[in-house]
Amino acid sequence: MRHLTGFTLLEVLVALAVLAIAMGAIISVATQSVNTIGDLRDQTFAGWVALNKVNELLLDPKPWPNEGSRRGRAELANRVWRWEARFQKTNDSDLSRLEVAVRTDENSPALSTLVAFKGRPPPDEPSTDPASPKKPSENQSSKARSSKTSPQASSHLP
Repeated sequence: MRHLTGFTLLEVLVALAVLAIAMGAIISVATQSVNTIGDLRDQTFAGWVALNKVNELLLDPKPWPNEGSRRGRAELANRVWRWEARFQKTNDSDLSRLEVAVRTDENSPALSTLVAFKGRPPPDEPSTDPASPKKPSENQSSKARSSKTSPQASSHLP
């Protein structure tokens, strides 16, 4: 009798079962990776929307309200994002708190939340910067002082 070499049917079925389980795990990990990349992309864009809104509000010369909120929409990366800015008082009366939350739609969880603070500007004081323009009255008084001091300075020279 000849001895045949090869795999039995049972061995082939076990090998296929192991291969199917391994392929299922690989497909699951690949799918999870693709979903994670999409979530990270959305969080990045939402963070940019929040930064843009915070900078827009920081650059606005009008003071922030003590309390309250504003809502709006912003377009970025061919998508419309929903933002909400909440203004709050702080323990320091010269400081206001802003929290901007960005979502993909009204009822979705916030993808990015950013907190910023804005101080009240100091009262107007005269500028000590030499590059700043002087008022006409300051120019005249400085010329008058320089003309008074120049003869004295020249009298001490040999």
